Amino acid sequence: MQTHFENKVTETYDRALRRGELYFVKSTIVNVTENDIEFEIRFAPSLAKRPTAEQTDENHMKHKVDPFAPYNQDLFVQEYGNHIVLLNKFCVVPNHLLVVTKEFEEQTDSLNQEDLAALWYCMMQFKNQQIIAFYNCGNHSGSSQPHKHMQVVPLPSDDRFTPPINAIIYKYQNKKPGEIFNFQELPYFHYVTLLDPQQLCGHHGHSHKETVSQYLTENYLALIDAMVEGMRASPLTEGFHPLSYNFLITHTWMMVVPRLSEKYEQISVNSLGFAGMLLVKNEEELDFVKNVGILRILEGVAISKDKDQLIGGVHISV
Repeated sequence: MQTHFENKVTETYDRALRRGELYFVKSTIVNVTENDIEFEIRFAPSLAKRPTAEQTDENHMKHKVDPFAPYNQDLFVQEYGNHIVLLNKFCVVPNHLLVVTKEFEEQTDSLNQEDLAALWYCMMQFKNQQIIAFYNCGNHSGSSQPHKHMQVVPLPSDDRFTPPINAIIYKYQNKKPGEIFNFQELPYFHYVTLLDPQQLCGHHGHSHKETVSQYLTENYLALIDAMVEGMRASPLTEGFHPLSYNFLITHTWMMVVPRLSEKYEQISVNSLGFAGMLLVKNEEELDFVKNVGILRILEGVAISKDKDQLIGGVHISV
């Protein structure tokens, strides 16, 4: 049984697609295994035809044009508190949602309890699918709009399909919920915590929603504090204020990855890259990713654990 929310999302998606207000970008998946993680590269050649900010000379207007004010009514799903839920106009996965603040807030701001309450609400509405949700925070995070928005991606309903990064998370199931740790298998700085299922379930109602959003906020802020503390020790992050980062959340874990670069050469990376899902737009990019290696690309846009830092494909010795 689908929830009322899921039905609304599906109906809105189908109607917007028919009207040409939403574009589903067809892609094929190429799997590449590194460090026991079966990474997923989505090859979407039709994305290359979509005009970019550089091509349309809109870079100088980036902060003037806000696609969410006013938002496209054809993409509107519902309101939730101080947020609106919209469908993503250009989606590689059907029913990809944006959770946007009603009033303009900066994409460089941290998330607050209301943000996380709205995000969790949307995640909980999908009963039969794995969900990955994320926030690209800051200029180097892969964010494309300056108006604060989070994203919710329902993954294919095939039981086997989970975010590729889950392949290593199961090795760390002995960690206590709330404990902040990192994966030895990954060569870049990141901060992970497992969520306590008991804190996330219970009696439904207003007070329960508030308790859950408070719990999520405490965990999120603990990860941010750990990241800031870790980055304070790194000479590479001087001048990067506010620090850009990617935040990812599923029903069982949260992760924060600090960023120093938006691209590794021509490959742009957002939060989904750190879930193990990378997007390429042509054969050259696909070959490039296979040749260079996904972990090296992720290390190149994040902050390497190695003292020889790789930023955007350039070595910097520390």
